[in-house]
Amino acid sequence: MRRKVEERRGNLVTIEQKNKQSSEQFRSLRSNIHFASFNKSIKTLVITSPSPGDGKTMTASNLAMVFSQEGKRVLLVDADLRKPSVHYLFGLSNQYGLCNHLIGQKDIHSIITNVYPNLEIITSGLTPPNSPELLGSKQMDEFISEVREEYDLVIFDTPPILAVTDATLVANQCDGTLLVVRVNKNEVKDVAKVKEQLNLAGANILGAILNGKKQMKKNDHYYYGN
Repeated sequence: MRRKVEERRGNLVTIEQKNKQSSEQFRSLRSNIHFASFNKSIKTLVITSPSPGDGKTMTASNLAMVFSQEGKRVLLVDADLRKPSVHYLFGLSNQYGLCNHLIGQKDIHSIITNVYPNLEIITSGLTPPNSPELLGSKQMDEFISEVREEYDLVIFDTPPILAVTDATLVANQCDGTLLVVRVNKNEVKDVAKVKEQLNLAGANILGAILNGKKQMKKNDHYYYGN
């Protein structure tokens, strides 16, 4: 169990490896998002991927961390109501979360956990039988509007697009979307299909993040966003 916890924390490279090249890539990605928001304010951001295992949760979590380290007030929301993992990464309880709020069980402030200075998290909570209906509901729309006013940036970790439609429902309501693509795993046709689905949903695609490409330095990875 201890080994698993250490492995999960190892994915938080912006904490565990603050001065490493991998952390610097997330800071570079943060700068690119600032440039992308020059003409339009990006306060709500969706992170998704074509398929499971591409690294979307790791990306969303580290990106949330580097924005909070900059002094921004950041909220990370686990909107993957089918297979949530943000709570595992940060070692949090998932007894209550986003789903509990959307069905009227909990108010927003009772499901927020402060994990680091300027960074707060809402886990997914209860596993619902109808996640598309919840994520596309009026309650979700009201939730996004409320947290958008309270934070400098709200990041949503959403399910893989080729598996389910959930991510497109959230992307439609947010200011920007980033797609995480893993090297030697995602095929070009699948990435193109994801882009098409996001476009049809009316998502504002800011760019893609190439995950898992080896740098010249040993044990470093390259993360790219544009």
